[in-house]
Amino acid sequence: MERGETNTRETEPDYDVIIVGAGPAGLSAALQLGRSLRSVLICDNDEPRNGPAAEAHGYLTRDGISPQELRRLGREEVSTYGGEFRDAQVTNISRDDDGFTSTLKTGETVTSRKVVLATGISDVLPDTDGFEELWGNGVHHCPYCHGYEVRNEPLGVLVRTSEVVEYAKLIYNLSEDLVVFTDGQDVFDEEIRSAFVEQEIEIEDEPITALNGSDGLESVSLSDGRDIARHALFYPPPMKQHSELSEQLGLQVNQVGLVETERSQHGAGFTSVDGLFVAGDASSGLAPSIPSAVADGSEVGATVNMELSGEAFEGKK
Repeated sequence: MERGETNTRETEPDYDVIIVGAGPAGLSAALQLGRSLRSVLICDNDEPRNGPAAEAHGYLTRDGISPQELRRLGREEVSTYGGEFRDAQVTNISRDDDGFTSTLKTGETVTSRKVVLATGISDVLPDTDGFEELWGNGVHHCPYCHGYEVRNEPLGVLVRTSEVVEYAKLIYNLSEDLVVFTDGQDVFDEEIRSAFVEQEIEIEDEPITALNGSDGLESVSLSDGRDIARHALFYPPPMKQHSELSEQLGLQVNQVGLVETERSQHGAGFTSVDGLFVAGDASSGLAPSIPSAVADGSEVGATVNMELSGEAFEGKK
């Protein structure tokens, strides 16, 4: 069924809620809904954003767990409350008067009253030689997730735009040996440059030609032929929606690549499409991280359940 087409269903929908994405946000939403006795289908194509990372940190009681193990435990818990899983990509979602029809890559169609998009985001990495290969293994996005493990080592931070300057300040406390790489970009005015120098932080303005290392980062190669030895490099890349479903459904994506959602006294994750919610990293609700995704998913799950309950008393089924 193409976007915009409608049909009239004479039968009950297959599920109360379909959740697209089985990462921390999707699983957290599913847990709330399952415990509220809602029928839930979770669809996932196993392409997690944190797949390259060996460990996840900063999540209370699960610090240091592998992302794969965290998802496995989450699936077990959700299954305990009746949640069902399809290891398949959702390729299309259409809205009609009775709810939603979701089409899977397998060709199967399933219907639901509500949909939660927990599809996450993708990082747009520089095409610098070695960058993608070392992403998650010596090159990191989040200092809260990976900073402690490389504390007191020779560190670097890549600052290619002025918006990343504040992020760079988060790294200075991790090591007394810190180099800020601008990759040839003019991002510092004299006042900010002086402030970094006063903190004894070196600034390298030469363009980067390669990141080197066979088992983790070992050095950063510059265009003038020098190699700067570094144990880890931090960089917050631009982001884009991991799935095309948000665009397909006409949702507004902001300038940093996140779906604009609304939070109110009635809940979280609301979008411009009635009955469609967005949770986790894909949304503008909270900063992208595992703890934030779990919190957002939990709140969105509760919001969806509250909306379903309200509609039951309004005579909608």
